Amino acid sequence: MTYVRTAAPPPPPPRRTGFRIFTLLLGAFLIFSLLANFVMFLMVILFAAAAGGSNAEGPASRVEAETIRVGGGDKIAIVPVSGEVDERLTDEMFAFCEYIKKDDSIKGVVLEVDSPGGGITASDEIHHLFTDLRDGGKRRVVVSMRSLAASGGYYISVPADRIYAQPTTLTGSIGVIWPAFEITKMMDKVGVTPEVIKSDSANEFKDAGSPFKQFTEKDREYIKGLVNNAHEKFQSVVDDGRKGHLTKPIKDIAIGKIWSADEALKLGLIDEIAYLDEVCDKTATDLGLSRPMIVRLKRRSGLLEALTAHAPVISPKVELKIDRASLESLAAPRMEYRAPVLQ
Repeated sequence: MTYVRTAAPPPPPPRRTGFRIFTLLLGAFLIFSLLANFVMFLMVILFAAAAGGSNAEGPASRVEAETIRVGGGDKIAIVPVSGEVDERLTDEMFAFCEYIKKDDSIKGVVLEVDSPGGGITASDEIHHLFTDLRDGGKRRVVVSMRSLAASGGYYISVPADRIYAQPTTLTGSIGVIWPAFEITKMMDKVGVTPEVIKSDSANEFKDAGSPFKQFTEKDREYIKGLVNNAHEKFQSVVDDGRKGHLTKPIKDIAIGKIWSADEALKLGLIDEIAYLDEVCDKTATDLGLSRPMIVRLKRRSGLLEALTAHAPVISPKVELKIDRASLESLAAPRMEYRAPVLQ
């Protein structure tokens, strides 16, 4: 018997498990990426719609109220007024005031002032906003000063029905400054010669106060007149706003000096020394409210701020950037109601 040896069948090809897993992971990643992009697209659309709605509703829509103390239907609103008195703060206060005017349940307002002052125009605009907020006495507005409410910070406090300060508050600094410098000697060293062409009739005063020319006695006299005029305005605002409260003539108080809370109380610049919680209680008592709700107004967070609220803080690089806008800002003449603390 003849036996025929047949070759064994070839082994099955190896299973390409690694390639299959890679393909599955790649597919899952692509699907996840598409879904993430779709979600981001929807969020952008919703954010754009919300922003458009907010702009249509007005500045009050950019404000929200955080409950500090639960109470009845009537409310006392705390309005934070902090930082430099400038265009940013003016816009913020305008939005807060508009929000308060639309809420009839807000019977009293506590302006929590913590500011060294700033521009004279911004100070005057916020003073006007707070005067209007009182609505002729129909809405009670008081001030609770924190660490510093000086110069423009005091100017904006004057319209209040009552001014409170904490024991460590610094206030006053009633006066006007015109920060100025001239860099002609430095320009001489680097070989730069400025050339300013002025109209004939404005030749003498057009560039008075410019850092690119030496001050003359006429320049100083001219600028001093502008500063003194603004000082008279400041004095008048305080004298009218604190009529019947000041214990000395306004000219003896408006000397640019910063006063402690105790000194300000003796001079009649403030009415009482108290902390914020005590101010809220006293305001409620003055309004005859037994258990009002206390709320704090704040700027409503946008979508981007909400998404990055818990993002890790990266220390920024300190860079000195000198551009045209910065130079123009430094060169522009300006008067300020500002305390010397931040000069």
